[in-house]
Amino acid sequence: MMTSIKEVNLRVSYQAQVRWQESDIFYTQLHDARTDRRYIRLEIDVGAGDDAVRQIMRTHVLEARAQIDTMEDASSSC
Repeated sequence: MMTSIKEVNLRVSYQAQVRWQESDIFYTQLHDARTDRRYIRLEIDVGAGDDAVRQIMRTHVLEARAQIDTMEDASSSC
């Protein structure tokens, strides 16, 4: 009888240790995923900012070209 209680206690202790290790691994993976998500969000935000800057620069170039074309048209018609 005493041997089977010791065996059960040993099995329960082993299962508790295994579950603790699994939960520790899970929380480590969760932390890594959250960290990765933050970096990905940051890259998306920076990338979106880059796209906005590119679009603004493209608009400035088009406006400058339009102004040059207007000035050229005005000088050629005189």
